[in-house]
Amino acid sequence: MSTPDVNGQFLISICIILLGYLAKRTRYLTEKEGESIAQLIFNITLPALVINVFSTLPLQPQLALLPVLGFVVNGVLCLSILFIFRKHDRKIRGMMGMALPGANIGLFAYPLVEAIWGKQGLTYVAMYDLGNSYVVFLVCYVVGAYFSGEKPLSWRELLHSVLRSIPVMTSLLALSINLLGLKLPELVLQTTQVVAKANMPLSLLLLGMYLNFSFPAAQRKILLQALCCKYVIGGTLGGLLCWLLPYDALFRHSLLLAGVLPLPTMVLTYAVIFGYDRRLSGAMLNASVILSILFSWLVFHFSTLS
Repeated sequence: MSTPDVNGQFLISICIILLGYLAKRTRYLTEKEGESIAQLIFNITLPALVINVFSTLPLQPQLALLPVLGFVVNGVLCLSILFIFRKHDRKIRGMMGMALPGANIGLFAYPLVEAIWGKQGLTYVAMYDLGNSYVVFLVCYVVGAYFSGEKPLSWRELLHSVLRSIPVMTSLLALSINLLGLKLPELVLQTTQVVAKANMPLSLLLLGMYLNFSFPAAQRKILLQALCCKYVIGGTLGGLLCWLLPYDALFRHSLLLAGVLPLPTMVLTYAVIFGYDRRLSGAMLNASVILSILFSWLVFHFSTLS
C-alpha cells in the first residue's frame, strides 16, 4: 500500500475511534453497551476473522517462529520491567510486571493490519499473537497474583485464564485443522468471511469508547516511566528482529509493529482481580493507545519505503 493509502486508512480508523469516544461522551453508548460490544467482538467477529485467516493459511516454515517470538519477546520485556522497577514497592512492581508485557493485538492491530497489509500481514500478526496471548493469560496472570500478596495463585484459575480466551482457542483449532489438511465446508468459510467484516469497525469503535484523556496528576511521573520502558524496550526488540531476521519485509515489519502496540485490555481485569490501582492501570492503557496510534502510523509508513 502506498503512503497516501496508509494516510487515508489511518484517517478513517481515527474517525471511527473518535466516533466511539464521542458516543461514550454524549452517552449515546454507555459502558454496559461497550461491554456488550466487547463480548460480540471477542466471541463472534474476532473468532470469525481468525477462522477465515487460518483455514486458508499457506503453511510456511518461518510461521512456526512467530508464536515463539511472541512469547519470548514479551517474556524478555516482563523480566526487564521487573528489574527496572525492582526498587519500587511490591504493588507498583507487580502492576508494572503484569501490565506492560504483552500487546493489544486483537482490538488494535487486527483492524489496521487487515486494512493496510491485507491477509498476508494479518497471518503474520495472528501467528505472533498466539505467543503473545500466552504471555498475557499466563505470565501476566502469574506476576499479578504473585506480587499482589492478597490472592494465592490458583492453577485452576490460571488454566481458566487461558481457556476462556475464545480467539486463542479458535486460532489453535483452526491451525490444527489446517495442519491436518482438513477443509472446512464452503458455507462455514463464506459465513465467517461475512461476519469478519464487522470486526474492524466494531474494534475501532470500542477502542474509542475505552479512550480517556484524563490522567492522574500525582502519578504522571510513574506513568511516564512505565510508558518509556514499554516503548523503548519493546521498540528496540522489534527493531532488532526487523533488522536481523532474513525473512520477507512484511514478516519483519510485523515484528516491528508488535513492539509498539498498546497494553492488553486484560490489564484492567487483572487490576480488579488482584487489587491494584485501577486508575493508574486505566491511565497506562489509555495513554498507550494514543501513543501506539502514532508509532504504528510510523511503522506502516516505514513499510511503504521498503
